[in-house]
Amino acid sequence: MNSTLFAVTYGKPNKQGYSYQSLLLVLLEKQTKEKSFETPTFSALSFLHRKEQVHTTTMASLHHLPCLLLSLWLTQFPAGFASDASIKATLINPLSCSAKIMTCNASLYHINISLNKEQIASFYSVFPSEVNPIEHNSKQDYLISVPCSCKNISGTVGYFYDTTYKVKPSDTFYDVSNQIYSGQPLSVKEELPKFVPEANFPIHLPCGCVESDSQIVVTYTVQEHDTLSDIGTLLSAKIDNIENMNKNMTENPSFIVVGWVLFVPMEKNGLKTSKTGEPKWIILIGIILAVTLLSISTLILLLYRRRTPEKNVEVPNKSVSRSSKSLAAHRSFSLHNQLLHKENMEDGPVFESDGPVIFGVEQIEEATGYFDETRKIGEGGYGSVYFGVIGEKEVAVKKMKSNSTKEFFAELKVLCKIHHINVVELLGYASGDDHLYLVYEYVQNGSLSEHLHDPLLKGHQPLSWTARTQIALDAAKGIEYIHDHTKARYVHRDIKTSNILLDEGLRAKVADFGLAKLVGRTNEEDIIATRLVGTPGYLPPESVKELQVTHKTDVFAFGVVLVELITGQRALFRDNREPEKMKSLITVIKKIFQDKDPESALEAATDGNLRSNYPMEDIFKMAEIAEWCLSEEAVERPEMREIVVMLSQIMVSSIEWEASLGGNSQVFSGVFNGR
Repeated sequence: MNSTLFAVTYGKPNKQGYSYQSLLLVLLEKQTKEKSFETPTFSALSFLHRKEQVHTTTMASLHHLPCLLLSLWLTQFPAGFASDASIKATLINPLSCSAKIMTCNASLYHINISLNKEQIASFYSVFPSEVNPIEHNSKQDYLISVPCSCKNISGTVGYFYDTTYKVKPSDTFYDVSNQIYSGQPLSVKEELPKFVPEANFPIHLPCGCVESDSQIVVTYTVQEHDTLSDIGTLLSAKIDNIENMNKNMTENPSFIVVGWVLFVPMEKNGLKTSKTGEPKWIILIGIILAVTLLSISTLILLLYRRRTPEKNVEVPNKSVSRSSKSLAAHRSFSLHNQLLHKENMEDGPVFESDGPVIFGVEQIEEATGYFDETRKIGEGGYGSVYFGVIGEKEVAVKKMKSNSTKEFFAELKVLCKIHHINVVELLGYASGDDHLYLVYEYVQNGSLSEHLHDPLLKGHQPLSWTARTQIALDAAKGIEYIHDHTKARYVHRDIKTSNILLDEGLRAKVADFGLAKLVGRTNEEDIIATRLVGTPGYLPPESVKELQVTHKTDVFAFGVVLVELITGQRALFRDNREPEKMKSLITVIKKIFQDKDPESALEAATDGNLRSNYPMEDIFKMAEIAEWCLSEEAVERPEMREIVVMLSQIMVSSIEWEASLGGNSQVFSGVFNGR
């Protein structure tokens, strides 16, 4: 490898003009056999393109140094690299974590090139509703709402949002970073060798949290001609606040370069404009005039009403001529209002739907073929689920009896306020005389339970190990969201494999919030339930013995789900040696770690459908997480955000193991049916 070292001085504006306070060391490396370039090369090119920021030293001959360097650089690297000339420097310094805030909601600024809203949502693993347009210099970019968490990414600690990208044959990490993720992803040296075709590559996007409830942090990539003032206007942020949040970028925060990633504390309600210098007497006169006009208007209105005699208007009784459909709609509306009133009286403030559509019962019936039994795709304790089509959209309709109002409203309250890629989306609802209906997005591959327990009998191929780790991570993110990223903390209370649904790409979504409960965020947040709810085999000791409910109830149940992913067994199953007795996976995992050789015991219990195609080290790590989740004492169990971090590491490790097989193994497909 031949390397050439150049030193370029550049200045930053001050009162005297430009000073020579900074030294940019650019290492340009050329390999003799292949054209590969390190990250500093891109930074160098970006700085050289910004000629107005490159300045002379005391020697006049150095005035042309940028041009000379660029010419020399171009002679060393032929035309094959011209396509990368548009890539700008990206200096990423993640925002430091605060001990007070581990998670929050944040926004990522997407510089749009040629993607539509649905494509952007897919790349960022969010719903299209979380992708909002914003105009910048006469072109449409997007703000993407994401959950932001404090994480340690290979030694880099800060706030991040993680997603994954399926690598295409012609992709490079730098192209994907710049063209899809606006140059914001953190480049992790240890992960880059795994950027290979067909791999699900982890993308770590820096984000930010602030203590102020009136602000949300936007991760923004500096564009051509941007100034701090422009950015502040665009994102409703004060320049001082931007500078304070980005002090680690440079000694002079007002100096910014195209491609830099900044954290912008955006005011949720916009910037308040205050007019100063207005004489007080002008304001006083304005108030007096307004009050006078209001008084005169009121007086005129009163006089008019006194002079106008009241007329008794007879309203003809048209109720006799109303059709039966109108009467049915009226009864439906009345029932709907009664249910709302009843539920609100029992369980807190007035319910407000801020998203789902109110469907008519006729629409629901037509969509499901009048609840044709051949369209039934599921059945639970509170109703049956049917496949349907409304317009051109495939939906799943849960039909519940009208006496299931508590479960009906529990789902409405939670899902109206939750929008996350790993939580099933509620599209709407309807209420009739005898039944209540919830309309969800249709999730194509059914429940995780169907894919784990006797999958071949149910028409599914067994899940590969990598698919299982991705499902575990997805489900953990969904649960973490309802615990930590909503205004109020919710407990699902019925986490199990049959309530985790898999979409077309085998990505998981948490479903069935019929037992969800609102809990506080204080240290004394335990709720005493009036009855035992949940599913046997997933219930923690404190719920069974004392009817206590906390967010650690979900953590315990998730531990059982992890053991199911490892063993392929149900939470409660019959042992072949003792068919008359039911055995619990909770007991199984505890016995494994009590064994003299836990690794061998775990290997013996691992799902035979995996056909020994798995990395034992990662299986063991997931089993350790499961055991931690299943701790007897709730306080000893981890938080879901901790589980997400640990599973993310297992996911990366599993991808590395998968890549080491060279792409010839059937484990690459997610299920055992080849590529």
